[in-house]
Amino acid sequence: MTNIQYTIRNIPPALDQVIRKRAQQSGKSFNKTVVDLLVQQAFGTKEVPVDDNFDWLFGVNTLDPSFDEAIAEQSKPDPKMWA
Repeated sequence: MTNIQYTIRNIPPALDQVIRKRAQQSGKSFNKTVVDLLVQQAFGTKEVPVDDNFDWLFGVNTLDPSFDEAIAEQSKPDPKMWA
């Protein structure tokens, strides 16, 4: 995975102060602190999940059990349209 670089503008001064204070308190760089905060906010964890099926984002088995039945019914061809 390649690292991507961002430029973020219009950061409110109060937010800048909080990030800088956290960086100083943790002994991390400003950049690392920002990345850690983004990861925490986006994923709810301290590390980026390595799972690539996005279950971590939506949960597992969150669909209504009748969903597959409804989709199966809609997937049947209409005989009137193919007559």
